[in-house]
Formats: sequence, C-alpha cells, structure tokens
Amino acid sequence: MRNTARRRGKSLSKEDLIPVTWIKQYHFCPRIIYFLGVLGATERTTESMLEGKTKHLGEEKLELRRKTLGGDRKTRVAQRWTRLHVASERLGLIGIVDEVVEIDGELAIVEVKHSEPPKKTPKHHLYQAVAYAMLAEEALMKPIRRIILRYLPSGKTHEVEITEAMRKHVKWTVRQIKRIINEEKIPKPPSKPKKQCYGCGWHWICRKV
Repeated sequence: MRNTARRRGKSLSKEDLIPVTWIKQYHFCPRIIYFLGVLGATERTTESMLEGKTKHLGEEKLELRRKTLGGDRKTRVAQRWTRLHVASERLGLIGIVDEVVEIDGELAIVEVKHSEPPKKTPKHHLYQAVAYAMLAEEALMKPIRRIILRYLPSGKTHEVEITEAMRKHVKWTVRQIKRIINEEKIPKPPSKPKKQCYGCGWHWICRKV
C-alpha cells in the first residue's frame, strides 16, 4: 500500500507523490486507484496497448526531427522539451511530461493519443494534460495556458485553454485519490457496465471485488 501521509518534520519522498497517470485512471474509473494504490495490482497488457506504445515511441522520434508541430507547416515550434521528468511536493504529483512546445512566444502541452478523435475531449485526457501543464510550469518557471491533444492516425487536434477551474479540479482529484488510498475503501462500481468497461485491462480484477 502507498503511504501518502506526510510525516511531521519530513518532506514528501517520491514514493509519497501521486503519478499523473493516476489522474487519468481516476477519471476513467475511480476503482482503478484502489487496485493500484491499495492492492498493488497491475493492469493486464493487451495487444492494442503494446501497439499503442510502439506507435507512441515512433511518433516521439519523428517529432524530435520536426521544426513544426506534428508536421503541420503552419505551426512553427521555436523550442521544445520532451520527456520532462518532474516531481512536485507542492502539487503532490510526479510524472513525465511527453512534450512542451513554444509556439508564438507561448508554451503549450502536447499530448499524443492513438485513437479516433472524440467529439468532446474526454475528462481523463483533459485532466491528465492539465496536471502535466501544472508540473511543467513549476519545472520551467513559465506559464502554460494551452493544451494540444493530437489524435493519430487522423492527425486531428483538440486545443483547450486551461482555466483556473481545471487547475482546481486537478487538485481536487489528487485529494480524492489520496482519500481512496488512505481509507482503503473501494469506490462502488457503476450500476450498469459502461462502454469503457468492455476491453478494460482491469476487468480481470474488477469483477472479483
């Protein structure tokens, strides 16, 4: 079990910090936090997950050679940071930011998703990216006000302006994650299986708890 409680007179260790990927997992399904943080279980790897990881690594290599964003000749990138390792005691978070770019004098978080572009940005994609923006701001000491979600292979993007409400919701999510771990209480399952339940890598344990 992860110990998220802060010891008196001591700063938080990296093991006490919440991985940003858990924010994505919480908004996908809060029960996953219980499996990860309390039971120490691991997600079953599917073929599609392995394929997505391979594609992601390939896209990272391509992006490093580009002077534009995703090959779009109109969007020039003045500077980019990739695989930025950041730990923040203030935020209670730790993670690896895939990419930060400087476009027209402003910084933005770029997240690549290997799926069809949804009509509306999913919460688990959105708040994961906002958390990365908050971490990157602390590391680079510059404001980040925009998120760019690139959906491959279509190449379509969702651009989102980061609001103060989104930042507050990330902090709220961190508190909820810590509550689940500290109380060791599993969130209730949905009354009816959702579309996302089918093919979920956690289905093997979720149906037993």
